[in-house]
Amino acid sequence: MYKTIIPETDWYFSHPRANDKEPPVVWNLAAWGLKEDGEIIGLVGAFGPDHAAAEKAPHLVSVPKVPGAYLHRSQLTDIELQQAAKR
Repeated sequence: MYKTIIPETDWYFSHPRANDKEPPVVWNLAAWGLKEDGEIIGLVGAFGPDHAAAEKAPHLVSVPKVPGAYLHRSQLTDIELQQAAKR
């Protein structure tokens, strides 16, 4: 449960893949969520064929629980920028 959701632009969550030879995964944040315990977490839009098949309305979910970093667009590497453009 979130106390507050704040819309976001130009922030991303980047994390490495299991195969370190592949480029990182870069999520474009839609919002920041303030949880009841005071933790702030990035939220991304849910997408994909599994949601369409279930006729589920678009919604926000937290970023994956993997080691990574929140980065402003100005902090992204060229490879991260390319990955961000895929979503």
